Amino acid sequence: MHWEQYWDVTPTLSSFGDSSDALGYPEKLLNFWENAVKSYGSDTHYLDLGTGKGALAVWIQVLLVRSMLGGSVKACDLANIDETKISSGVDELDEAIKHVEFKFNTPLERLPYPNNQFDVLASQFGFEYSDWDKSLPEALRVLKDNGELILMLHHPDSAITKDCIGGIRVLNWFFNENILNDVTTLIDLKLRNENIPFARLNEEIIHKLQTFKVLDSAEQVWFLDVMTKLSKLIININHESTKALKNLEEFIGKQITRLEDQVSVAFSKEEVTNRIKKSQVTIKSLKIEDFFVDGELFCWKVLLKK
Repeated sequence: MHWEQYWDVTPTLSSFGDSSDALGYPEKLLNFWENAVKSYGSDTHYLDLGTGKGALAVWIQVLLVRSMLGGSVKACDLANIDETKISSGVDELDEAIKHVEFKFNTPLERLPYPNNQFDVLASQFGFEYSDWDKSLPEALRVLKDNGELILMLHHPDSAITKDCIGGIRVLNWFFNENILNDVTTLIDLKLRNENIPFARLNEEIIHKLQTFKVLDSAEQVWFLDVMTKLSKLIININHESTKALKNLEEFIGKQITRLEDQVSVAFSKEEVTNRIKKSQVTIKSLKIEDFFVDGELFCWKVLLKK
């Protein structure tokens, strides 16, 4: 599964590695969850659905301890994540990790928890990947009466989705233009000391790279990231270079799959509403709102009350 590979190589606890926070979350998001936890008060029991490496669950646990609220935090995810690799290098977060009960290899469609166990279910970019017809009834099964389900979902017009679309375009271009195949040949020429063909092909590759038209700053980040990795390979060609290039090719392929996954679950408000209706769950209320971070559309904020 590409998500397992992604979490295995991602150092932060969330997928927002550009953030300066150790959790990888932007400040506005941290504040949202802090206000939510404080509003629910003491002795509240939480379940984080689609937790990944546990950023949201860990943050909720930190907030419970800081405010001396008691309660508990559990978290689950379909991916087979190595729990021993969940760490942050920050004492407060690492202490919180010890107190979150994780369950991996756990589909949201079959939750291993008894009925009416949790006061609050939360999910930060995880629930939308599930089969709502099965996962939503399961979520409400383990949620207590009058409990709440908070879903932060990918939005089709968000900065995150736009970045994913740009990443897909950039990464696919390297495959479509056979850049990686050309670099494979380049490595072979260098190792065989065929300097004239090497120089000629190197010039051709450079010319190809110069033809790519970056549409925005997000695409430029994706393009420069691949270029940096390729440049290091070409500058320091050795007998391990072919293997390294193969690993890079596999990594880029998995990145494309991950980005396509994210775009595919960036549902419109109408699609979110229809999925909830189609699951035939009984709820007391439903709110769907835009959520902004630093003036940019970030995601949907969905609140269901059982």
